[in-house]
Amino acid sequence: MPAAVNSFSATYAIARRRFVDAAQHHGLAHTALLHPVQDPLLPSAVVDVVRIGPRNARKVLFVTSGVHGTELTAGSGIQLQLLDVFADTLPQDCAMVLVHAVNPVGCARLSRTDENNVDPNRNMLSSFDNLPENDSYSDLHAELCPVQWLQDAEVRDRGVRDYIAKNGEAALVQNVLKGQHSHPAGLFYGGTLESWTVANLTEIVKDHGQGAQQLGIVDLHTGVGPYGFGEVMRMDRPPLAGAEWEKISNLICDVLDRVNSERPPLKIIMEYGTYPFDRVLTNLRADNWLRHHGSPHTPQGRKIKKDLQDALFADDPKWLEDVSRQGLEVCQMALDEMNAVDDAVRAFEASIAGATTPEAIFGQLEAAAQQHVGVKLFTVMDYVASRNMGRRCYTNNPESYPASGWIALRDNHWFDRVIRKRQTYVANDIKQIEQDFADADLIDSLGCGAILNLPVTRNGKVIATVNLLNRAGHFNDKKLADAHRVLLPLARMAYLASSTLAPQTLPTE
Repeated sequence: MPAAVNSFSATYAIARRRFVDAAQHHGLAHTALLHPVQDPLLPSAVVDVVRIGPRNARKVLFVTSGVHGTELTAGSGIQLQLLDVFADTLPQDCAMVLVHAVNPVGCARLSRTDENNVDPNRNMLSSFDNLPENDSYSDLHAELCPVQWLQDAEVRDRGVRDYIAKNGEAALVQNVLKGQHSHPAGLFYGGTLESWTVANLTEIVKDHGQGAQQLGIVDLHTGVGPYGFGEVMRMDRPPLAGAEWEKISNLICDVLDRVNSERPPLKIIMEYGTYPFDRVLTNLRADNWLRHHGSPHTPQGRKIKKDLQDALFADDPKWLEDVSRQGLEVCQMALDEMNAVDDAVRAFEASIAGATTPEAIFGQLEAAAQQHVGVKLFTVMDYVASRNMGRRCYTNNPESYPASGWIALRDNHWFDRVIRKRQTYVANDIKQIEQDFADADLIDSLGCGAILNLPVTRNGKVIATVNLLNRAGHFNDKKLADAHRVLLPLARMAYLASSTLAPQTLPTE
């Protein structure tokens, strides 16, 4: 295995050649997917896919690089090392699929976005009808993307600096840069149609993930955070309050939701810090100006590209060592986590093997929730998206929360988070519960002051929610991690098993 510092390449073309050569060296099959848009003045835009492990593996981990083309060389260097580390040492019944240069046009052009200025990490929508508005971005678009870039920086950057001074840097990321669909020539543009990049990755994931019990992804990025530190962003769990990525959605890791697997997917974004955020943002703005108002083949254009590359990749042995170590560690952690849940799953499978009613299955799920997370009130709710209706189909407290008929759900904060965004809802005090639930007084009277709602999904859509309540403050970080690592896979198994015993009847009007 080459030293970490020697695993990274200066350009996409070099990185691609080394990646393909390494796969051939290890005797691994390689697939090259040519992008339909090619620039004769630039390297070929190609997505390369290499699989380690058997085709019938029950657990498949995808590791992706170059979703943002400007960040390819960092992710590629880690993938090169993964080939050496795991070519012969994958855990039993696991496979690893390395997708090199997910956004190949962006990689070839050294651009964050694709051939249509679409940011793939804002383009993973289930539907492009009724696209969300982002007024915060619209208000700042002219300041972020001025027509005249080669002017006095003090004048050019004043609007952005004023916004940060008033609202803070985190607000800029959360509210302005979370993605937008209204300015095709702007930053963080999510598009109005599915991009080739997203469609192609979807086919790759379906090809390599179909039939597996569990899928995982580690998506490698650079640019945000302390120098050399890799932040592990768990996109399969609710973000911590105030996290810079709390409001960002439609991310590429959600591609795993497009494959129907028995267990919920593991989704990780690994974000390596480089330089201060204002430097990274300034260089992204400059490159956006270059795309729409300049030429990359001029001295000024070449300088903008070089500055952008330097802002997102630190050619420093210490940074490269840190990036390498953390990249290998997070992939090993993902594999370990996918394997660790097996014992709980096998025990649960045995517990429901003889069940003849949905209630018996959900009773075992309640017991598992008690064992792994702790619960006082436990319910399961069916959800039918076409009617936007829910029905409590299991309860451990029929006196206060009986199983009931179908009811129309309100479009509120809870609905937006759990149903629309398919994210876990957590409230750990009664004041927060009061904001989202009309029955907060009843909840409080039962000695409950914390709620955890787990959405159960199939084919990327919510089909049910599993609802746990306990005393205030109960669902801390450890409980939440256990709920996602162990209980959520069991919840999906329980719901699907119960549906075979009592097929769901649609609500009447």
